Amino acid sequence: MKFRQILLFVILWFSFCIYAEKKTNVMLEQCDELTFDKQGGRDYQVLRGNVRFRHDDVVMFCDSAYFYDGKNSFDAFGHVRVFQNTETSMFSDSMFYDGNTTLMRVRGNVELRSGTSSLKTRFLDYYRDKNYGYYYGGGEVYDSNYHLTSYQGYYYNDSKSYLFKDTVRLYHPDYTIHADSLRYNQNTSKAMLIGPSSIYGKDYMVYTTRGWTYTNSDVGRLYNHSVILYKKGRRLTADSIAFDSKNGRVKAYQDAEAQDSTQKLIVRGEYMECDRTSPAYLKVLGNPYVIDYSDNDSLYLRADTLHYLEIDSLHEELRAYHRVRFYRTDLQGKCDSLVYFMKDSMAVMYDDPILWSEGNQLTGNGTIEIYIKDQKPEKIHIPIKAFIVSDEKYDLYNQLSGKEAFAYIEHNKLRRIDLIGDANSLYYSKDEKGALIGLNKAIGPEMSIYTKNNKLDKIIMTPESEGIMYPPNKIPDEERFLKNFSWREDERPKSKEDIFKK
Repeated sequence: MKFRQILLFVILWFSFCIYAEKKTNVMLEQCDELTFDKQGGRDYQVLRGNVRFRHDDVVMFCDSAYFYDGKNSFDAFGHVRVFQNTETSMFSDSMFYDGNTTLMRVRGNVELRSGTSSLKTRFLDYYRDKNYGYYYGGGEVYDSNYHLTSYQGYYYNDSKSYLFKDTVRLYHPDYTIHADSLRYNQNTSKAMLIGPSSIYGKDYMVYTTRGWTYTNSDVGRLYNHSVILYKKGRRLTADSIAFDSKNGRVKAYQDAEAQDSTQKLIVRGEYMECDRTSPAYLKVLGNPYVIDYSDNDSLYLRADTLHYLEIDSLHEELRAYHRVRFYRTDLQGKCDSLVYFMKDSMAVMYDDPILWSEGNQLTGNGTIEIYIKDQKPEKIHIPIKAFIVSDEKYDLYNQLSGKEAFAYIEHNKLRRIDLIGDANSLYYSKDEKGALIGLNKAIGPEMSIYTKNNKLDKIIMTPESEGIMYPPNKIPDEERFLKNFSWREDERPKSKEDIFKK
């Protein structure tokens, strides 16, 4: 025999000897009746009554058995019980056990107990030396925190973990999980969702393809643009979502979007934080913006920070903080901060507010209030130092100012402006052909200005008002502008994309 062949033989024999040394024999410790039988070329002992086997640290009981002593295996029948240490036990109608491979083929009314968990199935294969088991044909797992069913399942006793596959259902007091596959660790109470999965809570539903949750704390994380659906038509999605379903807290990261189909609002940003407890709130950061699609003409609004507050069932607020810009084809605006009171259908602009409507620019000192009706702007209130400008081209500007002003909108167009207190107007009159007639200046306590076809139609002034008309060639330069005049057309958002400009 060549040296190489001898060496290979020695290695194989050495390996076999080691394996053989590891093997131990199944011991029959007890039975009420023993007979010998030979069938199909197999010699075996027939055991009846209080049968007990032992293999290493495992004790096995049954009503009757076929003991294949020469093959170190047996078939057990009737009230099969298996006990390994104080933590693991198993019960079934029948079982085949191979002492050489430590394989247990367990059948019929199978129950495996380990710690606080138990598994019930009809078909279970368990490798005792590897502490690994597999069931098929349907199974149920019970724990102190949940109840789970699936068609297939794998159990790893060393790590106290399960892998469930095919029609997985996890029932928890606070929610239910439907999953394609689920991995569960008994020690940590962590359930990992693999593949298309749904979570059904008391007032929400989750769809995800990857995520995890702790069954003992209701804390979890979702990935791959998972979706959370709430009652009242609310929806949240993001690349990553961290949630605490028990406390109603959620944090969403990257490409986050919240939608309210009742209010017809969409909120987007890179980070969202919400709490569904009272008062419920939503906080949005990372270039956030809102889309109001309640009307055919959608409104787009952005700010540095967005807050949505549900104070109670009747009071909801949307708050936008710092560098607010919004766009709608018939109305555009800019301010530092804005609050929309949903119950009152009123938006309040704060700190250097400015509005544009058609060819008109509206400003005020401190705040501007916008009143909404049927999802459309109906009235604008400028409570302090109102100033309204419209461009007539060629550096000619119609101007209105007063202590206070109300502007009324019909069919998305500015129709009437009421000036209250120290009312001033500069109006460039034109003939039917559009030729300039002159500059009309009026001053009075109050006045109402009416427009038609986006042009000034008439002015109604209270008694004691003063007025003067300057011909085109005799307009003094100092009379061309009212005090505090400012034309800010370059700041106006002219598209929904413009709201993101710095």
